[in-house]
Parts: sequence; structure tokens; C-alpha cells
Amino acid sequence: ELIKILRHAELEPEEKGTTWRFAGLVVAAIPALTAATYLLGMAYHYGYTLAFNLDYAEFSPPADYLLALGLLTTLNMLKPWMWPVLGSIFTIFSVAITLLICARWRIHLTWLWQSSMFYRWLIKRAKKIGRYPSPSLFRAFVWMGNNYYKFAFLSLSVLIPVMGALWFFVKGVEEAQTQITRLEQDKWPQREAHSQSPLLGDEPHIRIACNASHCAYRLKGGDTLILHFDQIEETRYRPDKATSK
Repeated sequence: ELIKILRHAELEPEEKGTTWRFAGLVVAAIPALTAATYLLGMAYHYGYTLAFNLDYAEFSPPADYLLALGLLTTLNMLKPWMWPVLGSIFTIFSVAITLLICARWRIHLTWLWQSSMFYRWLIKRAKKIGRYPSPSLFRAFVWMGNNYYKFAFLSLSVLIPVMGALWFFVKGVEEAQTQITRLEQDKWPQREAHSQSPLLGDEPHIRIACNASHCAYRLKGGDTLILHFDQIEETRYRPDKATSK
């Protein structure tokens, strides 16, 4: 009988403008996410070039490269948490769909929750707080509720991208230092770019970055060399010996 009553019960009218408000939030989030991704890529590249004592303004890559760099670097850093997060999302959706289809299970779980000791303790606690409200605490919650969207906008659009940019900046510096260490220890892989020029010689080097007219190289020993395109004969990418076999 309870299931029949629930099936014939009238649904609560949907608040006007809810769908359009949600669509507006999604549309507004797209440029914010794009700008955040660009900021992350720029911070990573800035830290990487700064570790080689290069001026970022002279070797700033285009915007599409920074967007791709920020996105790929973010995905690469999220690899350790990718499967747990995907598994949690899949589990939540599976449970939600199962409860949506099976009404008896949903009603049974609701009955178990409402008959639990924890639920009764929460109800008693809520009634007690309702009978003896704290004026200062109540005003604080009302103020937080009224300014919720301001805090959400501040944290999501400003604080999180800035903190992420600082983290990506440190990661860029660490990547450059790792490459320098491998170069000094004669462990620089052959698959990396190798340019041929009379000024470079045959010594191993790191091809740091290029702009519209110059390329910067880090030589073994600490020197950084900036060459014009006319001074570079060719740049070759050689596969590893293990790969070539």
C-alpha cells in the first residue's frame, strides 16, 4: 500500500528557472576552467624556464600549447587517484540507479535509516538545538547561507587556481632540475631532441625552449646558449637503442 501511495503522490513543483540557472552555471564554468588550465600550464612552463635562468617573456609559448600542457600535466598528476575516483563515481551511480529502479529496496533502506539509533540521536539533537537556539551561531549560519555563492566563487575561481598554479610552478622547477641532474650524470636519453651546430659541438645538451627566432640550450657544466635558427643545422630525435632493436 505504501508503494501505491508513493506512486500516486503528486510531485513537488520544480522551482522556476532551475534548469536555466544550472545551464548558466555550466556555461560560466567553461571559460573559468579554460582560464584555470591556461594558468596552470603557464605556471609550469614559467617554473621550468626559470630554473634555466631564462626570461619567460622571451620564450613564452602560444596559448594553445599552454592549454595542452596544463591539461596533460594535470591528468598526469591525477593518475594515482584516477582509478579510485572513477571507481567511487561508478559505485555512486550504480547505487543511485539501483535505488531508482528498485522502489522496495529504497523504501527498505529508508526504514532502516529512520529506525537506527544514530538517526534518532540526530533528531533529538536537532529538536534540542531548535528549542534552545544560540543567537550568535544562528546569525553566523544565516550570514554564511546568504553569502554562500560569494565564498564559492572566491574559492573556486581564485583560490584553487592560484594554489594549483603555485604547485605547478614547483613541479616545473623540479622537472628542470631532474633534467639537469641527468645531463650532468651523462644519463640524458637519446630520444630527446639533439641539435647539430658548430657552437654546440658533440656534447650532450638540453633543448629548453624556442621562440619565433631563437632556441635555448643548456650545456653540460652549467652554460646556457641561445642560438638563432640560422646557426642550427638540424634537430634530430633519435630513438633509444632498446626501442630500435
